[in-house]
Amino acid sequence: MKMEKALNIPPYVHEQTLFYIGAIISTLAWLGLIYFTHGGIAAVVPVAFIIYLFAQSSFVSYLKGSGALVSTQQFPEIHKAVISCAQKVGMKETPNVYILHLDGMFNAFALRFLHKQYVVLLSDIVDAMDDNPDALNFYIGHEMGHLHRNHTLWDVFLLPSSILPLLGAAYSRSCESTCDIYGAACCEKPESARLGLAALAVGGKKYSKMNTEAYLDQVKETKGFWMSFHELVGNYPWLTKRFARVGKMDENTIPRRHPLAYVFAIFVPKLSITSLIVIYLVFVFVSISSTLKPIYAALENNTANQEYYDDYQSSEDYGSTNYQPMEYVVDEEYEGAPGYFYKYLGGNPDDESSWELVPSREETLERNVQDGEEFFSEPDEHQH
Repeated sequence: MKMEKALNIPPYVHEQTLFYIGAIISTLAWLGLIYFTHGGIAAVVPVAFIIYLFAQSSFVSYLKGSGALVSTQQFPEIHKAVISCAQKVGMKETPNVYILHLDGMFNAFALRFLHKQYVVLLSDIVDAMDDNPDALNFYIGHEMGHLHRNHTLWDVFLLPSSILPLLGAAYSRSCESTCDIYGAACCEKPESARLGLAALAVGGKKYSKMNTEAYLDQVKETKGFWMSFHELVGNYPWLTKRFARVGKMDENTIPRRHPLAYVFAIFVPKLSITSLIVIYLVFVFVSISSTLKPIYAALENNTANQEYYDDYQSSEDYGSTNYQPMEYVVDEEYEGAPGYFYKYLGGNPDDESSWELVPSREETLERNVQDGEEFFSEPDEHQH
């Protein structure tokens, strides 16, 4: 097999800018969280990592145990396309590619588990491209684009910015547009990329018969308020726009979004399963910290009091002529433990017999109020 030359594949025009904005916001958010929790947020990291290991390993195990690994012995023609695409993209290591049947789902996706990278081609996609194998390269290249651009690696770090309205969804859409460019670069013929997207639009049987010019004409329908709003809160550009872009359609001919849609979209955050799990873990940590804070404060107070007493006992003034013991006045009340008051009866203050437990001032006031109410209450009707 001949070696393919690595291509210089440019990302979508807005991806890099959106990444930098998201990285700055996320860095500030993580630093702020560390500061306000006094570094306690670090306790969530091991829990989140364990959840990630079990969740991600579950699917990877299913993939290895049920899917078919593309290799020189298994679907060699697809394996040849995988190697060629990896070289064009410029990947240092070819990811493991599996074909998997998933109840009729029509898609492909990429994932990373620890240091291993995977591309999953669902069987319905592979079957649909039997007559157009070059169109399958679009899906292979698209998913390799996610891996090569490290989209799967930055997910967790960019989480704080990814849930923000407008920004999170915009970055996700720009990543998809970038990967469409990767997919088109892996195709031998330009029209193969459109065929791959056409299959997403109408399915694996009708895509080869779709009128591409009529479908391109549909892109003008994306300019209204509702179309603009739902694209702004979504993770993918409209398929008609993706179809136009891989066909090298002039970007200026693609309709602009309705300005009013931005005003309403700013109130809709972008949430995913990953973000919900991390938000839940942070919420649990903050709740536990709030509950344990009084306990920690009491323990620290007791420790401080004990240290003060130990230091006082060991001081050079204790027992010397400079030490002045506290003088107690007979019949005066003094507070002992919080909420308890004792009357000094005289004698040695260190003896329990020299003290008498008395009601607190609050209890005395409450009793006086009750006595006053009984005194001023109306007499019994049977009394004369």
